[in-house]
Amino acid sequence: MKRAVKTKTKKSPKFAAILNFLFWGIGYLYLEKKTEEAFYLIVSYFLVWIFSLWVLTLLGSLDFAVIYWIIFWSFWVSIYVGYDAYRTAKVKK
Repeated sequence: MKRAVKTKTKKSPKFAAILNFLFWGIGYLYLEKKTEEAFYLIVSYFLVWIFSLWVLTLLGSLDFAVIYWIIFWSFWVSIYVGYDAYRTAKVKK
């Protein structure tokens, strides 16, 4: 009687980085690592964009400085979490 051998498929670090860059936390879920951090990142991603839209409707189209800074900082967060997903996928355990 043969046993089914479970083989772990290797996850692509580049794909995980792209996923995390585009939508915070999804790259971690793809890697099946840092799932608690992924949850917090997904929630914060939604909160940042909801807050951005709220500020935009509150201030109108005259004041883009606040929206610029929100988008600017969320871009840097996207770069960091994308890099972190790439680094996490590269770690062999």
